[in-house]
Amino acid sequence: MARAAVPLRHHMVKQLADQLDLSFPKKSPAVYVHEGARQVLARRLEQVGRMPVALSITDNRHSMIHATRREGILRVRLHHMFLDAPVAVVDALARFLIFRDREASGIVGRYIDVHATRIRPLESTHTRTLTSDGVVHDLKAIYDDLNETYFDGEVDARICWGTEATRKGKRRTTIKLGSYTAQERLIRLHPRLDQAYVPRYFIAFVVYHEMLHHVMPATRVAGRRILHPAEFRAREREYRHYEKAIAWEKAHIDRLLK
Repeated sequence: MARAAVPLRHHMVKQLADQLDLSFPKKSPAVYVHEGARQVLARRLEQVGRMPVALSITDNRHSMIHATRREGILRVRLHHMFLDAPVAVVDALARFLIFRDREASGIVGRYIDVHATRIRPLESTHTRTLTSDGVVHDLKAIYDDLNETYFDGEVDARICWGTEATRKGKRRTTIKLGSYTAQERLIRLHPRLDQAYVPRYFIAFVVYHEMLHHVMPATRVAGRRILHPAEFRAREREYRHYEKAIAWEKAHIDRLLK
């Protein structure tokens, strides 16, 4: 057997770590990051900021952004929500981190606010019970019906109600009704939808949209990450209550924001 194929024993790994001054985490990481996505994000920050960037991805609950400059390098720690952020948000993030641009700060702040339901340790979804049975609407029943009707029962994501983000003295101006996290294979719906005045067909439309994200990952065109390409929008319109759901959202969005 070739030397490279011989497995390293525990004491050998420790000796190698001591020699190379390596350190290993005591437990498994809480979030598994797609390295290609991390590199793309780092390169875009470098292009806009015009300086080297050392980027780490976290799943912190309290600090979404942390950055320091040392030896001409911007060292950045970002919450994983920024891995799939639109280009405009990433550009604003770079301007905020490097130039402390006030307008950019507002753009980044609104993005974090909209994606607040993603601010939680990823491992928590494996240790707690996911709640899909709401006070009014049963998400699992809706999900199962959509899965059989539109996906031949092949979607294997999970679904639950999210939690309401706390806000102090600010009126909500945006709301993310649903989200899909690929690392967790998890669909979350905003708890404000679990009310009697919200029709089942509209909740089903939000769930259907997130299920499409599970089966149709984002594409990249000319270096830009596209979440909703033409094929996605075309398939979205296949939902049988599409027009009615869009009309309902426009008529009731102000009530959902209150």
